[in-house]
Amino acid sequence: MMNWSHEIDDAIQTSDPRLSNFKITRLHWLLSNALSEELGHDVGANFHSWAVWGSRKAGVTIRQADRDQASRDATIVAGIVGGLVGVVVGWAVARTSTISLPTSIMTWVTIGTITGGICGWLLARYTRVRAASLILRGNRIVLDDIGRVTASYLNFLSRSRSLPAETADFASWRASLRPGKSEDDGQDLLARAFSCYEQARTSDDAKTKHEQTYFGNCLAVLHEHYRLQPIIARSLPFLISRCVTQRLMTYSVGETQLAVHDDVPPLDETTFPPTLMKIQSIELGEFLHGSHGWDVGRDQLTDTKAHAWTDLHQRMGYIVNLFRTRHLSPDVVASPYDDDQLSDIAEGKLPQQPW
Repeated sequence: MMNWSHEIDDAIQTSDPRLSNFKITRLHWLLSNALSEELGHDVGANFHSWAVWGSRKAGVTIRQADRDQASRDATIVAGIVGGLVGVVVGWAVARTSTISLPTSIMTWVTIGTITGGICGWLLARYTRVRAASLILRGNRIVLDDIGRVTASYLNFLSRSRSLPAETADFASWRASLRPGKSEDDGQDLLARAFSCYEQARTSDDAKTKHEQTYFGNCLAVLHEHYRLQPIIARSLPFLISRCVTQRLMTYSVGETQLAVHDDVPPLDETTFPPTLMKIQSIELGEFLHGSHGWDVGRDQLTDTKAHAWTDLHQRMGYIVNLFRTRHLSPDVVASPYDDDQLSDIAEGKLPQQPW
């Protein structure tokens, strides 16, 4: 049996940021597979299945592979803003001097465009370097927190097989998690998430299995995003968060390319899988559609796009619908790397490109 604690320690303590991210992504994939073995392959994707693709996207920023694109976009946007400011300044100067209006506006538009473009380029370079450090920190937090809970749950199930059924007490295992809110380093949401997984594992009904696993995924990712909110906000400064969301927040799930600034697309023209089309669980229904529910689409995929990724409600509105549409998609549980790359990462080496 894999020593999960050792593997997690190694991944988060690896000094090379790129290799650390590759190890984290690989471990999410291994945890996804191990959890599927326990819950049943018919329950759909679990949290770690999704975390694979989040970690892989994080790797792009950690390696700063998107820095050139970010710099170009920021230069263009800031240049346009500088040019518009130049129009206003040029008009004001012409009103208070002998310089003609066309000459004044042309001069100040040129100055504003050049100055704005330079400032945008410098801001993008600075923010991408800072973002790389912050996102690696978040990447490690997720594995260190949720990964260890999953490992503990897997070990509990393994031990339970050697014990009489009446002594295999899930409630006692759940009680071992830290009480409290996610924002305060508590694990109440994770306790609820793994209770859902346990219901899925022990149920014989396909709808219950899918609903409870999906609910567990949503609770786990909400816990994650409460924990990561300060990091996400700092990695995407307010002044450029909408620009970054619109132009850079693209990602892949398996072979499918998606973008958070678009509404969540249906899978094979079907809004949701049949077992998740109508929600039966009262608790899940409240989580999605209650007065403080997270499903902005309300059982549809319209208006599920995120305009600013720093906004928790917009992120969750997008994520809960993404998870629901693709809960049974083979792409979600696919391997993030080929066998040779996985072997390299397991040996502590950077995998061969392309990444």
